[in-house]
Amino acid sequence: MKKFQFRLQRIRDLRLAQEKDKLSEFGKEQQKLSDEKQKLELFRSESQTQVNALREERGRPFTVWNQTISHHYLSRIGRVIDYQQGVIVKQSHSVEEARSRYLDAHRDTTILDKLRDKKHVEWTRDVLREEGKLLDEVGSRKQGASGHE
Repeated sequence: MKKFQFRLQRIRDLRLAQEKDKLSEFGKEQQKLSDEKQKLELFRSESQTQVNALREERGRPFTVWNQTISHHYLSRIGRVIDYQQGVIVKQSHSVEEARSRYLDAHRDTTILDKLRDKKHVEWTRDVLREEGKLLDEVGSRKQGASGHE
């Protein structure tokens, strides 16, 4: 019996490797986005900590100078937060592009998988048909041999 061979197997293997690469890139982009979101949360936490510190200092005497410095620091944190939000938006676009590339690669692999499965079903049907012919032939020979005795 001849073993099933898919003649496009090398192309399928290549596309599968490309799909894995695209999935890896997608994962890296998602990790970068997660890291950027974590940075934003740290900046927001620092901002909230600074706001709380300003509220506590309002009741203390002679804190005008400290409050001015704190306001400048809070303003800088606000600009950093705005910048970080922009970074997150850009990274989100990168994640979506990577997702799209992965889905395209997956679709290409899936098409070849379906073709391979279809060819395998056809091969199996042909093998079963050949086996049936052989069995019929063997059966008819046995009947012919027993009929001559």
